[in-house]
Amino acid sequence: MTAVLPARPSAAERRAAPSLAAAVRDLDSRRARSRQRVIGASELGDCRRRAAYRVARRRPTNTRTGLQAFIGTELHRGVLRALRRQYGGLTEVGLCGEQVKGRCDWWHAPVVEDLKTTSRFGFERVLTRGVPVRHWFQVAVYAWLLRTGQTADRRLPAGTGQDVDGLRIRYLSRDSGEDVVFEADHDPALTAEAIMWLTDVYATVEDDGVDAVPRDGFGPGVDTMCDWCPFLDLCWGPPVDPETEGEVSRQSRLTVTDEDYVVAVHDYDAWRAAENEARRHKEYARERLRGRSGPAGDLWCEWSGGGLRTQVDKDAAVERLTELGEVVPTRRSRSPQTIRVTRNGTGQD
Repeated sequence: MTAVLPARPSAAERRAAPSLAAAVRDLDSRRARSRQRVIGASELGDCRRRAAYRVARRRPTNTRTGLQAFIGTELHRGVLRALRRQYGGLTEVGLCGEQVKGRCDWWHAPVVEDLKTTSRFGFERVLTRGVPVRHWFQVAVYAWLLRTGQTADRRLPAGTGQDVDGLRIRYLSRDSGEDVVFEADHDPALTAEAIMWLTDVYATVEDDGVDAVPRDGFGPGVDTMCDWCPFLDLCWGPPVDPETEGEVSRQSRLTVTDEDYVVAVHDYDAWRAAENEARRHKEYARERLRGRSGPAGDLWCEWSGGGLRTQVDKDAAVERLTELGEVVPTRRSRSPQTIRVTRNGTGQD
């Protein structure tokens, strides 16, 4: 009996490898967070309008998932596994209250820890600006749910409160592998502030509807909070169609009346003045620090750069190419639009 072998795949078929991006999108859509309809602890203190859409059970309109986020999630899991094996405790502890739910990254009694993997830029921002309040809100609510026994995890007895004395947030740079840890004592006032934020969102949605809940982001292209929001199109409308709407932005759709226009112009003028004044103060402080470095209370100051470097002299390069009779390489690009707001001389400040 002669065996019949399957046809050998062609070179084109062999090159058509499965799409990793498609696999990631499918995996993300199956995760509980993608289908979640209750405010997650990680959303506390973020955008109130986004949380309101969760409460109102609106369907997300922008559910893209990038490979970078997927890599961060898998790295997150691996780090938690390493911490648990080395030091014990429980990782990814399910917690669920009436109005909020989430998973505590690491419950290592008596401390609650949340791990955040971030880019080099995000890591540097934490080092310079400190921990955002919303991140403290998150671990504070985890502590509250544990202390009140609002758990949804078979490893912990339901309804039994746990002793929580400390809060900890660990930031891990995905680029360098460097980590930094911030710690604080359990603070009932911080927990109360987070719960009040949560209660206010629920109450506004119930009384006045989703559209009455303020946005806390400044829109796509301006605020990354909006760029990656799953409700971007629902909140700010679909992308602008230049053929029908012209040179506008999603934010400009809010400028409907003449009064809206006047308010926007005066806002621009006020924040421009504040920006200039802040820059003067910053440069003045910089010059006072020149030549000094080291610890300064809870901050650290150091200088870098200042070395010589070799750069292409563009003017000399163009001149030399012209002398040799060569065509100078060029490219066409659209210049950025600028705005100029001036005093018209008829008003009174």
